[in-house]
Amino acid sequence: MLRDTCTFMVDGVTKFFHTLRIAGWFHCPDETLTQVTLEGDTLLASVMEVGLPHGGVEAAFGPNRGFALQVLRPQNGFAPGSAIAFTTNTGRCVRATLVDLVQDRMAVYPTPAMAQRFMASVNALPGARVLDIGGRARSRIDRSATFTQAECVVLDILPGDNVDVVGDAHALAQHFPADSFDAVLSVSVFEHLMMPWAVVPQLNHVLRPGGIALISSHQTLGMHDMPWDFWRFSDSAWDALFNRHTGFEIIERAMDGEQFILPFRLRPNMLDAEAAAGFESSAVLVRKIGPCTLQWPLTPADITTTMYPAGQLAEAPPD
Repeated sequence: MLRDTCTFMVDGVTKFFHTLRIAGWFHCPDETLTQVTLEGDTLLASVMEVGLPHGGVEAAFGPNRGFALQVLRPQNGFAPGSAIAFTTNTGRCVRATLVDLVQDRMAVYPTPAMAQRFMASVNALPGARVLDIGGRARSRIDRSATFTQAECVVLDILPGDNVDVVGDAHALAQHFPADSFDAVLSVSVFEHLMMPWAVVPQLNHVLRPGGIALISSHQTLGMHDMPWDFWRFSDSAWDALFNRHTGFEIIERAMDGEQFILPFRLRPNMLDAEAAAGFESSAVLVRKIGPCTLQWPLTPADITTTMYPAGQLAEAPPD
């Protein structure tokens, strides 16, 4: 973010009950950051650090451009209009709201850009057909509407207003003939698949040669939709699913949405647990390059009698 010749960005704005932690970097030519404060909110206490090492911008702006601010509030949450004020050694002060700082940081995440490239590629293909696996509008999000120039078929394990086919991703071949689709989309579904390695041959079956698929799941996220929450995926995990043996090549991959991982009970070997990080999103874009040479004969019904829970309608996320 650029304000009044000063450039700055947050790495994170993190809430932990009554505590807020804001950290990032700040650069202003010929001036030094001396103070970072939170305005527009009620504070009980605060701890500020400036001049911290920040390797991400050292090559561009020099050393020690990092800052961190931790504040204790009387209430859980944060005031919507609260802002960070950066003061330099000349007395100059520039401000930005927490909301704007977060949006500015998220604008450089790679996954949304990868998804937009996928959507544009599909919409540019005349007469394209897309399969959205798990696309039920549970959170009031109907991604099929983004395919403005393509036919989108929504498959889900449960019925819904925008669901075209009710079925299990482990058994796509029972619902669609071979080479039925030019593209496949699946968002926040692979973690709920009991055997994702069994679904990949099914994806290969329904995709036409050269067809592409965008799969987005999670690397770090709290347990949910129990008991059908099975897996988390790092960016390197996708190689085990999408490779020449399953008939795919990986075009690109990304992880973003950093997450702190903290223990409920502090113990000596976890004193620096906040130094570790996970990622909310792990996504991969793949292309079908040939037939799948692997198969998996078991189905979820061979292993369990449980069913993915219908759950409650989630609130739509803010724009």
